[in-house]
Amino acid sequence: MKKNLYPLLIAVIAVLGSCKKAVLVPDPGASAAVSSITAKFTSGPNNGQEVIRYAIPSGSEDKILIPVPWFFPESSNDETDVYMSEMKLEAALANNASISPALGIVDLNKENAYTLTEADGTIRHITIAGVRTKSNKSTLTFFSIEALGVTGLIDQNTKTISLITVEDLSNVEVDVTVSPHASVVESLTGMNLNNPTSITVLAHDGVSKTVYQTQKTAPPKIPYGFRTGSQNQSFNLKLDDLGYSNSSKPSLAASGNFVAVSLGDGAAPKYYNRSTGKYVGMMTLGSAKGDGSITSDTKGNVLLIDQTAVGGTVNIYKTSSMTTAPVPYITWTNTSGFPVGSRLSVNGDLNGKAVIIASCQGTSLSGSKSFVRWTVTGGVAGNAEVVEATGIPYWGEGINGGKMSPRSNDVNDGSFVSFYDGGNDNLYYLDKSGSKSLTLAAQTSGNAWGINNNLTDAKEFNNARYMVLYCPSHFPYWGLNAELYLYDVSSMGNFSGNVNSTNSLVFSANYGEVGTNIAASGDVLIAPTADGYKMQVFTIDFSVGNFACYEFDCVDR
Repeated sequence: MKKNLYPLLIAVIAVLGSCKKAVLVPDPGASAAVSSITAKFTSGPNNGQEVIRYAIPSGSEDKILIPVPWFFPESSNDETDVYMSEMKLEAALANNASISPALGIVDLNKENAYTLTEADGTIRHITIAGVRTKSNKSTLTFFSIEALGVTGLIDQNTKTISLITVEDLSNVEVDVTVSPHASVVESLTGMNLNNPTSITVLAHDGVSKTVYQTQKTAPPKIPYGFRTGSQNQSFNLKLDDLGYSNSSKPSLAASGNFVAVSLGDGAAPKYYNRSTGKYVGMMTLGSAKGDGSITSDTKGNVLLIDQTAVGGTVNIYKTSSMTTAPVPYITWTNTSGFPVGSRLSVNGDLNGKAVIIASCQGTSLSGSKSFVRWTVTGGVAGNAEVVEATGIPYWGEGINGGKMSPRSNDVNDGSFVSFYDGGNDNLYYLDKSGSKSLTLAAQTSGNAWGINNNLTDAKEFNNARYMVLYCPSHFPYWGLNAELYLYDVSSMGNFSGNVNSTNSLVFSANYGEVGTNIAASGDVLIAPTADGYKMQVFTIDFSVGNFACYEFDCVDR
């Protein structure tokens, strides 16, 4: 049994024996007179936060050096040296053990003497000091040849980087992401990657390193869907840090190595590295107004729709690059009876076969359950079809309206829609005619009243059909997190139960509030990578204030 002794931390340990040289306290946990030690800041922007905590093993030395991280947080450039002289120490002691004098705010730049009385009455004299320690992490987390749109597939077990391309790689510039404050030994410009090449990541400590090997190859795939356990959150960024302060209709699109964020406010969308979230530049709008939404297909073709009132001319533009001006793709007079432009989705390949859906927006005068659908054949969009769904309620205006998504590139496979309905926020599967076919009921938690189940997207990846439901929170400050659900909809036989409890569900996650709460507005996008080895699920959310990505792969390992 252990107990915390005072609001201070101590790095002491129960060991018998003579004085020995000072050593760094290791991390393994084992029972001892002192089982754990913690150091906390006493000033600065991180005042009160834990700098480091160690579980102290039995058999440790009598002279203890606490390894204080060189930077805090680790990913920042904020050095800890100015705080070393006033660190608050706390210790978890075995029952009936004690330390004298009482722990408090100490100067870890020097040795601090204490008397440790163990539970059996044994008295030992120990010293505690600290030492700033550089990180020994040397991991390569991202590898890309931006000019060719090639992203390396990194296997951390074999330390290989697979480059899946037929392009000439004899003189390329490489962009990488490594552990905080680590570096790459080799020059990343003018590299010849046609043959296997070593990439050495050197940790901040200047000693620890990891050597990766590039290989121009295509690793084997599993036959179906994503590999269980491959899911990984590649980034989760604060909208505050990205400069986004407000949007009632944000939307997402991915192309090449990039993902774009549109606020639907007339400004050009910003685009980011799709694997790291690093800002790259501004998307070229061309003739598009930028006041509607954007989306993308399975091949990286991007659509942009102008916001259009009833009776106005709907313009949808298409591009295959963030920097190539979109060209007119669809022109149609809006006869739906509702505004369109805030919700757009596509499934398939816009250069071949696809289905496009624009959800009709509810207004203050009338709810909506209509959508406009285009069937793409041979890269050409057919005539617009205005469809009114049957068997489902109406959705309201603004952020609570539903974003409908086609199940596949075949119009006969129907579509999905969900929207805020005061707690009855069901997820509906509609047939080709728009009639309700199947339903997933709202969350079993009973929290649907405070969650906006209204954003869907669907894509095919590695012979499987996936659909995602994203649910921003109306009340994240009350502890209601935003929720993400990914379903396998290759067959609809398992599509029953609740949104969070169904055999169709293959992955789920949630996001707590990380930034300014604006409104329960957001978007979700499934985006397979061009090489076919990864599927990414992007979300943007003005309720919890984040822009995030989960990725999945289908590599046979």
